[in-house]
Amino acid sequence: MSPALRKLLAAPGSGLLRERLDHPVTGEVTDRGLVDPGEYVFYLGGEHMAVGVAGADRLDHFGKTYPQKPLDPALTLLSIVGMVVLLAPVTVFIAAAVRFGGERHDRRLAALRLVGADRRTTARIAAGGTLVSALIGVALGAVLFMIGRQFIELMDIQGLSVFTEDFTPQPALAALTVVGVLLLSLAVTGLAMNGVAVEPLGVVRRSGGATRRLWWRVAVPVLGLSLLKTSVGSGSEIRSTTSVVLVVVGMLALLVGVTAVLPWILEQLTKALGGLGPVSWQLAVRRIQLNSEAATRSVNGIVVAVAGAIALQTLFTGIAHGQHGNSGTARSGSAPTTQVGVASLDDGKGYTERYTSVFSSTPGVQQVLGYAELSVSTLDGDFPQTVRIAECGQLRLLASLSTCADGDAFVVSPHGGGSTIDRIVWKRGSAMRMDANGPRWTVPRITAAVEAKSSNPQGVFPEKMLFVTPRAAGKSAMAHAVSTIDITYVTSGADIQDRLRTTAARLDPSFAVDFPAQAEGDTALDGIRRDLLAGVTAVLLLIAASMLLGALEQLRDRKRVLAVLVTFGTPRRTLGSSILWQTVVPVAMGLLVAGVVGTTLGNALLGLIGRTPVYDWSGMLAIGGIGAVASVAVTALTLPTLWRSSHPANLRHE
Repeated sequence: MSPALRKLLAAPGSGLLRERLDHPVTGEVTDRGLVDPGEYVFYLGGEHMAVGVAGADRLDHFGKTYPQKPLDPALTLLSIVGMVVLLAPVTVFIAAAVRFGGERHDRRLAALRLVGADRRTTARIAAGGTLVSALIGVALGAVLFMIGRQFIELMDIQGLSVFTEDFTPQPALAALTVVGVLLLSLAVTGLAMNGVAVEPLGVVRRSGGATRRLWWRVAVPVLGLSLLKTSVGSGSEIRSTTSVVLVVVGMLALLVGVTAVLPWILEQLTKALGGLGPVSWQLAVRRIQLNSEAATRSVNGIVVAVAGAIALQTLFTGIAHGQHGNSGTARSGSAPTTQVGVASLDDGKGYTERYTSVFSSTPGVQQVLGYAELSVSTLDGDFPQTVRIAECGQLRLLASLSTCADGDAFVVSPHGGGSTIDRIVWKRGSAMRMDANGPRWTVPRITAAVEAKSSNPQGVFPEKMLFVTPRAAGKSAMAHAVSTIDITYVTSGADIQDRLRTTAARLDPSFAVDFPAQAEGDTALDGIRRDLLAGVTAVLLLIAASMLLGALEQLRDRKRVLAVLVTFGTPRRTLGSSILWQTVVPVAMGLLVAGVVGTTLGNALLGLIGRTPVYDWSGMLAIGGIGAVASVAVTALTLPTLWRSSHPANLRHE
């Protein structure tokens, strides 16, 4: 067994699992035989298996390759959206990090102008300083990556774990990342220099007092929405390179549009509410008015992350709803209900009497029904039909039989009418083929045509079936039939399904147990969801660190002003409240805009694959709540720095 399974078996609360895998352990599956460190896998040896019996096949080596199955268009779109949602906040974070300490940096450039440097030289010095800082940051990031890579196997984020060897970047993508970081740093520095006039006697910010224009800020997200609407003609075209590029560009334009609209919204809000409220509110509003770009810079990352996460949540919910519909999944903690489980075993015996008696003794089981099920079709390969073989006592639980004896056969119609897929006319002497390529089987004499019971544990039959007794079926049919046990149980026991699986495994490890009332998850969809949740968690941690650095930088730049306010009698509580308002106001506005943009983006993406929007409001509120809690937590972490910065000793200046 794998190390993860061995650890799980030894954990408290795994008693039923230990009963299910009650076999001697002879070895351990090493890393080469596992997909990830947390995979639960075991190999159970047996001497009774024979090739060709009960579907058994012999594998004499590993490494067989299978043709790659194309990913569903919906899952392809989900993967693309996930990568954009994860990378866009990181890009915003890098752009914000380049401007950390920007005011002090501009003052140093003004000093260089004072000693004789012209504007071009000053711009080159600014670009060179940014380039050196970015290179140092990339080098430190590479070192931290290599150190963290050694501990990656110890981490498990949202059920995702990887081996150290798997956590290896591709050289081309790594080089592209380094070049992208450097170019982005230079571009942000150049844009910032265009808005600042570095003169020998100081720094003049040209944007001060200028009214922001709204049209181009709205045009960016509108352009992104238009690109999304026209990027894909049909769902199958999502795999084409052109469609992928248009989707990525459209998403980026829509998400980046959040950062463009937010400063304008803050400007209008502070104009309307600037003259109202207590002193702490006045101080916060005035600070936002003086430099709303700096006020929103630290929260842009979390706003983009929340907008992308909401879009991703909307897309994922719409895809999952389209695949599973409104299936009645039994929820833990709900009122006890009666459900049906199906245990099947392809043992080539068609024997169910002993199985039914063992299952019926499991706590929580109300009724057990055993039969052998056989799939037959006409010789020309028409639609397969179902034959069920059981004793008369078991057949009476499924159909209304007036009389029954060993050797009888009954055509059973669904309760209330037939089915559109009933193509076989059951007639005595008709030649059928068992399974796909099995031997021939002759339909026995039909005793009567009856109707299925409406109260049978399986509910409504989907089609006509042939019910036969063992004598009428014959030994050949019994050998090809699958032993099937229908189990009616009450969900009041939290571990009833585990108990049923354990009972089946102790009877025969080859038993398969299914619970039709539960919607089966899509493996690819669940895997993408798990990976994206892990990525979103990592991105939110990164953005929280960005906000903390931005807040600390602003406090350091304003320590003389804070010291003056305290010296003139301003309570530190008022200053702390003003810092909180400076964080809460941009975050609140940002989250509101992020909710609108994220929902719009999710709807547009669902329209590309023809899915109807389904909103998970609780999930959206949870995502917004995480962003709000992160903002408040960052503000709380800055309070010690605020107390130190507001000390009167900071009035000293040279």
